[in-house]
Amino acid sequence: MIMNAVLAIALGLIPGQPGKTAETISYRDSDYTGLIGAYHQNVDSRGTTHLRGYDRFTGKPFDVAVRTDGYVEGTVGDTYVSFTVREAA
Repeated sequence: MIMNAVLAIALGLIPGQPGKTAETISYRDSDYTGLIGAYHQNVDSRGTTHLRGYDRFTGKPFDVAVRTDGYVEGTVGDTYVSFTVREAA
């Protein structure tokens, strides 16, 4: 599921850190569920997917929004995260 990969990046569990060039991440071959744990997902009237839960390792809450154009932004604890995701060509 792509949302697991988005959360893995937002939580810093896999590459995608600030200041680094874009990276290709294969979410089809990896299962990040065990690293991320449970979270709530809902879609608002604009099609934005909201992911909310707690980081399994730090206990910090996260609230991440994924727009339909692939722009991701939100907070993980006191840290603001933003990046763009898209399907590989």
